[in-house]
Amino acid sequence: MGIARLEHASPAEIAALSAVLAEAFAGYAWTRWTVDSERREARIGAIQRIYLEHLALPHGEVWADADLCAVAVLLPPSLAELTPAPLTPELQERLAFLHGESVRNLEFPLPQPPAGSWTLATIGVAPQVQGSGLGTRLMESMLAAGPDRSIALETSAESNVAFYRRFGFEVWAVSEMPGGGPPVWSMLRDPDGPGSG
Repeated sequence: MGIARLEHASPAEIAALSAVLAEAFAGYAWTRWTVDSERREARIGAIQRIYLEHLALPHGEVWADADLCAVAVLLPPSLAELTPAPLTPELQERLAFLHGESVRNLEFPLPQPPAGSWTLATIGVAPQVQGSGLGTRLMESMLAAGPDRSIALETSAESNVAFYRRFGFEVWAVSEMPGGGPPVWSMLRDPDGPGSG
């Protein structure tokens, strides 16, 4: 089951990857807090499709296995400098609609990682193959392609913290979301940090 970076993806492949992420995150604490419950999985799939089509594939890196059962998205630090912004006002309006009333929970700011860091925006494995080691192989392939990159991520599952630590990520901030929202662990993999070498 080879892992590779997708330089291009057909509409069918994008739909398949969006479905994997929708399944993987349907019960995740962060998406339960930021995406309305009505048809949540379909909403998440549509949200992920927009991000894949307009951000990840044209401007970042999308990694997946040959069977499209696992996917990871890396976004570069230069993304904020793109002009015009990849997410047009129309797309932002569409994303807000897909989140529903819960979109208000995205307004709470999270700590910003160090300048120059890439962002592991998402990584998901289809539920039927979770626990098979596919997520580990995905991370290993992705990190091997850019071993000197500083990479930041956020997770709302404490169980994920140990998983990411295996790959050199360390917690640098923990944020408590208001109103019953989930905690968020901000993590950073810094090859030049204290634990390197």
